[in-house]
Amino acid sequence: MYIHNNIEDLVFKYLDDVLASKDNICKCDQCKTDMACYALNRVKPMYVVSSRGIIHTENRRREDRQDEIDVFTTVSEAVDIVSSTRRHEITSDYKYNIVEDKTKTGYKTDEGCFFNFPQLIGRIFDSSNLAPIFDAEIVLYDKMIENKIKMFNDSWENPVKLVPQMEGTYSFWPASIPAEKSDIQKDFYMNISVTKKDYEPVIKFFFIRLVSTKEIKNHIKKENILYIDDIFISKGNRKGGII
Repeated sequence: MYIHNNIEDLVFKYLDDVLASKDNICKCDQCKTDMACYALNRVKPMYVVSSRGIIHTENRRREDRQDEIDVFTTVSEAVDIVSSTRRHEITSDYKYNIVEDKTKTGYKTDEGCFFNFPQLIGRIFDSSNLAPIFDAEIVLYDKMIENKIKMFNDSWENPVKLVPQMEGTYSFWPASIPAEKSDIQKDFYMNISVTKKDYEPVIKFFFIRLVSTKEIKNHIKKENILYIDDIFISKGNRKGGII
């Protein structure tokens, strides 16, 4: 099944338009990636599953100019914020910091070899009426439920606070991890914790199988997205469950 977020195309289109109209700001690939991340985390996704769905969505988008205005405004905001904070230098330094941290623990790495995580996307629903959940906290932990997993950069949040406009959708992008060498296969075990007032907390366990590469992949691509199964939570006072 092919699933695509149509708003992603619109964000990148407007991002190119806004950057073309501005001078004296960094337009490197890393800055553009951070700008896109910022915008995509703040606009309502529009998923389609077929070519017919894409056509229908495009027609609806043309009829509703307000949606386009909102996306353009968010993209413009992303450009201003990222360019003013010099995000590209932070990310560049971060690449070497994580190699240094691992080396201090005795884990030697070849420079430039990393496990690169996909973007994680999922949705939370009320089990009684299948309505999307909001006013909830979603946290991505390691397998022991002890440490929150570090995100790729500051444009991504962990935990995520669900607001009504997100329609129950959350997303994470875990930071790349150094590897001893390239072409190593490894399973990474994680869990997602969902908590909301008056609802039973839920923890969902899953794993990601990765193969190390010789570089950090710092671009969001359609083929680098992992869709997590829908999570359903229920009202009650029990201690919650594990799924």
